[in-house]
Amino acid sequence: MPEVPALRRSVAILRHLAGSNRPVSAGALVRALELPRSSVYELLAVLEELGLVTKSSTGYLLGAGVSELGSAYMRTNPLQRMAQPIVRELAEQTGATAQLAVLRGWETVYLVKEQAVRSAAVITATGVRMPAYLTATGRAIMSALSGREVLALLSGEDAFVNRTGRGPTSLRQLNELLRRTRELGYAVERGEISTEITTVAAPVFDVLDRPIAAVGLSVRAEEPGRPGDTGGAGDTGEPRRTGGADGPAGSGGARTDGRGASVAEIDIAGDIAPHVVHAAGRLTAKLR
Repeated sequence: MPEVPALRRSVAILRHLAGSNRPVSAGALVRALELPRSSVYELLAVLEELGLVTKSSTGYLLGAGVSELGSAYMRTNPLQRMAQPIVRELAEQTGATAQLAVLRGWETVYLVKEQAVRSAAVITATGVRMPAYLTATGRAIMSALSGREVLALLSGEDAFVNRTGRGPTSLRQLNELLRRTRELGYAVERGEISTEITTVAAPVFDVLDRPIAAVGLSVRAEEPGRPGDTGGAGDTGEPRRTGGADGPAGSGGARTDGRGASVAEIDIAGDIAPHVVHAAGRLTAKLR
């Protein structure tokens, strides 16, 4: 096998940064990887120029270029091809907007989006990135991760941001949302991305039972929300049976008002969640 020392050392640096939940100094990289100090600084300078690492006040983190490479890989990955018909069917059954999303660092990246003819407009086009802790798809995936893994995902964020004045503002609030998501088996986001939209999402697992994606369904909310609503899953009422491999609970599809699915008409636990959980379960079965 040809030896290309600079390439091997660069990949070693990227992998080390990927395994850390905080910025790593150049000195720490020198010690951990047992590489010459001058080589590490030179390689970091090139990686930073290429957008593969970014420098903070306390060290180095993976850069946006790594996420772009990951997204390019996902576009040719079987996951997207297998998910497309399931996501399309979910949108058609419910009259809403359905998505498939994955995590890239602390962001949710949307890979597939399908809309019913009269569904609500949702800003989740393929390739769009959003803070994972604000999205139902992001929280659905994070709910199946360990606390250490969640911390690692958020290591590149200095502070929690919000778009509409809603959503978690601390790790403690996020952990509470993730706990409630695990209890329900699905995540709910109310107006944290767009004030008039509510999204329900469930995680998708691979053959090793690792959460690799989430299926989401977005519907129009007639009311923007209630005072104090943080967009968590716990305000949906008592969860009902969410269906399994044989299909969602209940005999009919989600009801619409002719303008697309509306939260005012659809009970999340009884109508929306069963379809989402069933779709995520179908995709999980295809991946195994």
